[in-house]
Amino acid sequence: LFNRFGSGLQITQLVTDFGRTKNLVAQSQYQAQAAAQNTQATIYDVVLGVNRGYFGVLMAQAYVTVANETVRARQTLTDQITALANANLKSQLDVNFAAVNLSEAKLLLIRSQDAVEQAYADLARSLGQEQVVHYNLASVASPGAPPAGAEPLIADAIQNRPELRNVQLQLQGAQSFEQAEADLSHPSVSFIAVGGGLPYLAQDPRVAPYGYEGAALNVDIPIFNGHLFSARRQAAHYETQATGERLRNLRQQVERDVRAAWISTSTAYQRIPVTEEFIKQAQLALVLAQGRYNLGLASIVEITQAQLNLTQAQIENVSATYDYQSAYAQLQYTIGALR
Repeated sequence: LFNRFGSGLQITQLVTDFGRTKNLVAQSQYQAQAAAQNTQATIYDVVLGVNRGYFGVLMAQAYVTVANETVRARQTLTDQITALANANLKSQLDVNFAAVNLSEAKLLLIRSQDAVEQAYADLARSLGQEQVVHYNLASVASPGAPPAGAEPLIADAIQNRPELRNVQLQLQGAQSFEQAEADLSHPSVSFIAVGGGLPYLAQDPRVAPYGYEGAALNVDIPIFNGHLFSARRQAAHYETQATGERLRNLRQQVERDVRAAWISTSTAYQRIPVTEEFIKQAQLALVLAQGRYNLGLASIVEITQAQLNLTQAQIENVSATYDYQSAYAQLQYTIGALR
């Protein structure tokens, strides 16, 4: 041993650790891909919220249209009965019944207008806007009949849902990490090379005049560590099992969500023709009740009940129409196909 002054460079390169580093890299890649799936899931959530807000505004506006038509129809009837009562052709009781009916229609209009403002507020929230903007929204065509069964949709959901892909990638990352922890018990081989030179004034005859160099292979063999590596491997194994159970639970939840969304969509679609027939029958009943009342064969109660039935039928039809569009959007969301 001797003292000297010099400068040099040392290079260390891992040759092999029998797969541990490779598995750690794979785990990081799976984690990055899982994070990307989280981003896609968030996008789907935002799109679903916008769809709901959009259809909510359209439905509220349709309610206002129904309420306005109801107010006009009942106002006309009230004016007619009032004129007949002034001519002593109808009683004041009929006027009072018609006035009550008209007041109910006006209350319906006020509630419908309030629902429109709330729907616009919900739409602004789903769009991330701080101020409520009253957009002139275009009507959306019906998406058509829902699929005949839920099983093909479940297969699409399992393949496309970003939440499922996220946990699947987490499981693959956990498996890679478990393998990396198992590889801790394997030796590692590293290559080391050093080299440098001595300043002219610091040269020593016992050292080569132009510098020095050397190379070696280091083999690190783990022998005794208090069972640390086996404990880490066991912990990684349990984490892999837990992730696998989360994946199984999430898959079952997705299957349930798809079935529930398909049932809701099918039910909403079946309501549309029923409510359309309801409107036709209610309109016919109103015409007949009006004729019977004009002939003195029916009371004002029959007309007001017929008007109430027609209003209810129109509201049910609006609800069925937009409930189906919202349910269809929810169904597309559950199978990972909402755009």
